[in-house]
Amino acid sequence: MLAATAGVVAVLALGLVEVNDHNSTRAVRDTAELSTTTTTTRAGAAEVTVPVRSGAAAGTATGSSAALGKRAARLAERRATRQAKLGTRGTAGTTVLPTITTLVPKSASPKATARATATTPFITPISTKAKTAGSPAPVPLITPLSPVPTALGATRQSGWSEVSWQAPANSATAPVSGYDVFVGTSPGGEYPVPANGATPVDATSFPVTRLTNGTKYYFTVRAVTATGLSAASNEVSVTPTADYDPVGTLTGSVVGMATNPQGTGYWLADAKGQVTEHGNVADYSPAVPLVSDAPIIGIVATPDGLGYWLVASDGGVFSFGDARYFGSTGGKHINAPIVGLAPTSDGLGYWLVGADGGVFSYGDAQYFGSTGAMKLNAPIVGIVATSNGQGYWLVGSDGGVFSFGAAPFYGSTGSLSLTSPVVGISLDSTGDGYWLVAGDGGVFSFGSAVFQGSTGSMVLNAPVSGLALDPATGGYWLSSEDGGVFGFGAPFFGAG
Repeated sequence: MLAATAGVVAVLALGLVEVNDHNSTRAVRDTAELSTTTTTTRAGAAEVTVPVRSGAAAGTATGSSAALGKRAARLAERRATRQAKLGTRGTAGTTVLPTITTLVPKSASPKATARATATTPFITPISTKAKTAGSPAPVPLITPLSPVPTALGATRQSGWSEVSWQAPANSATAPVSGYDVFVGTSPGGEYPVPANGATPVDATSFPVTRLTNGTKYYFTVRAVTATGLSAASNEVSVTPTADYDPVGTLTGSVVGMATNPQGTGYWLADAKGQVTEHGNVADYSPAVPLVSDAPIIGIVATPDGLGYWLVASDGGVFSFGDARYFGSTGGKHINAPIVGLAPTSDGLGYWLVGADGGVFSYGDAQYFGSTGAMKLNAPIVGIVATSNGQGYWLVGSDGGVFSFGAAPFYGSTGSLSLTSPVVGISLDSTGDGYWLVAGDGGVFSFGSAVFQGSTGSMVLNAPVSGLALDPATGGYWLSSEDGGVFGFGAPFFGAG
């Protein structure tokens, strides 16, 4: 408690001030009826303590109190000189507080000296109990050096890459329990959600899957310790290259297919945004080739089959035919790449989902929840909406299924050991079941969805990229990255 009059600052005698950093409350204990006024003389720069009767204005000297002040000043100056020679002693258990000196204009008071000194509490997270003489100083938190791994490289594969690294040399100072691998499509632009999900890697290499051939990827590795993640390793990069010849006219990796509601044909799309038509579907391709800042990851038809959307990994959305544009995450900061799009039942909105399970709603699409705040065992790879648009399912690469809104849970492969990761989910014709499809073409049926067959036992030239329902027969098609198409209970209209 400070009051300044005529350039003199008063503080409570024997007052103990505690500062609570969390609620900014202060408790002041006053055990004396007298306050003190502290001044500093020009001659000896000594601090002078002058008693002032309780109730008198602090720093005001009149009559006998003024004379008392002069005598006390001379006495205190001599004592201060002796104390300066001996040094300042601290008392155990007493808070020794630093002083803040401010200049006071000479015109403030003819009786006051040129400077006034006030004692101010020093706010610090450490104890206010002084254990040694002198004023306490901020004590920095000293922690062991963070163990940073060294990235060694990333292999060039078709649709994936094996990232390897070297364990940090100083891991003994902060034991490493595992590693997180981060991936992005620009230098220094790795997504904050690790490619390995919530489970740290317990080795010094990790296969990063679902990469688009022809796109350059960048990787960093961080060590996981008891105190958190280390700093990022050095960055390595690679451009996955297809080890197969494309089927048909598409030159990029085929990322998926979309069908019309009559089941009379389908579209295939590649990572470059090229689209081919097969069967009785219209050509909505633009006259000018599509230019996207990120690879295309999917194609989705409108409910009436008279258009489609292409979606890129940065969340950019491109509309063709009667498909309407309602918004996107393109050019915005997102925590994980976009992996899917699902339209509402009337086609007047859609949802985007990221690999972390974050869901973005546009148009008349309602937000029903996400896994964005959860620690997932595996990244999300797809989304499909209920037939009435009142909910949706998300699926992870381990086959784990997450239901939101009115979407009922019919089952998953989350507890199974898969030979190939799940790459997509599709609703059956009744709307009361769904299929999951893996990269080797394995198909898993849940609810009312009927198993029609798979390529799980076949030797494929390229991984399977998706599954699409044939509304006419209730069967389905599988598409592979080289443009191959496999029909199960569905007619074949062409490949690539």
